[in-house]
Amino acid sequence: MKKITIQDVAKELNLSRNTVAKALNNSDTVAYETRYVVIKKAYEMGYSKLSPLVLNEYKIKDKLEKARTVVVFARRELSTFWNRIIMGISDELNKNNCKLQLNFISEEDEAKHIAPLDVDSDMSGIIILNVFHKEFLELILKKDVPVVFLDGPSDVYEISSMGDIVVFEGYHSTRMITEHLLSQGNKKIAFIGDISYCRTIRDRYEGYKAALSGYGIEPEEQFLITRHVEHKYYKQEEINAELEKLKELPEAIVCANDDIAKDAMLWLKRRGVKVPEEVAITGFDDKEEVELLSPALTTVHIGNQRMGRRLVQQLIWRIENMDLPKEIITINTETIIRESSVRQGKS
Repeated sequence: MKKITIQDVAKELNLSRNTVAKALNNSDTVAYETRYVVIKKAYEMGYSKLSPLVLNEYKIKDKLEKARTVVVFARRELSTFWNRIIMGISDELNKNNCKLQLNFISEEDEAKHIAPLDVDSDMSGIIILNVFHKEFLELILKKDVPVVFLDGPSDVYEISSMGDIVVFEGYHSTRMITEHLLSQGNKKIAFIGDISYCRTIRDRYEGYKAALSGYGIEPEEQFLITRHVEHKYYKQEEINAELEKLKELPEAIVCANDDIAKDAMLWLKRRGVKVPEEVAITGFDDKEEVELLSPALTTVHIGNQRMGRRLVQQLIWRIENMDLPKEIITINTETIIRESSVRQGKS
């Protein structure tokens, strides 16, 4: 077999021997792209004198060229909660030689069915981080591209044919939190959360109801703050408006997430109501911000960064198993009891 020389590589690329020699020595007097073309050709032809440094540079570039692109669609809701999920996604994509393309969707774009400009770009997979209307999803999802959703609509089967769905466990953890409140003698327990919004909030509501049912308690209608509102109770004004309607205060409030719990706690404190002595409060998500609340908030830890990694793992698996049935996957959570739900002398 003929030994490949610098002259052979030069002839193949129609370059001077001197240029090829400099490129193979990784000289910065030769443009990077030219060096890459030379290194790649020499490697393909079997040139045996490529240095480890030069060969490594070729391999890195080659690896980047073959990297898959994963598009993540998310709402314009920048917070540590979503940032940590995106960090987990980014870390896991890097491990799997994938590139992250992040697209933020505004409420206006969704309402007017305006797709991102680069929605037709080449992609290997899609991750959907928020709950979007089905009509909008049909606009942005490409055929034959695997999709993984974080959460879904209240009736999650509306989108189950579109891709795999990963959800945080909420039924059992919220049932446990509600039973914790009941065990202290609380009977008038409210629930706040827009149960029409997404599967996870619906699950938490069902867990709350199951706990009350287990104690033979039928919740009072006024304490079921579950109807659909524009901002899903993520706005302080919406919480205030609902709590102002109450004829009497409940003994405890189970909130669908930490943001609702924080706003409910602030409303109570402004009216001189002591938490947890007069009204106990619980949340869900264990967001970093709740560490600033006083008393410390009873909540459910979900592990945002871990969830981000898990979404990517599911997408990589799906890319390699396109013909297998779609899946709905539940990720376990951890209930954390803190001061906001514990009456003195009770457990």
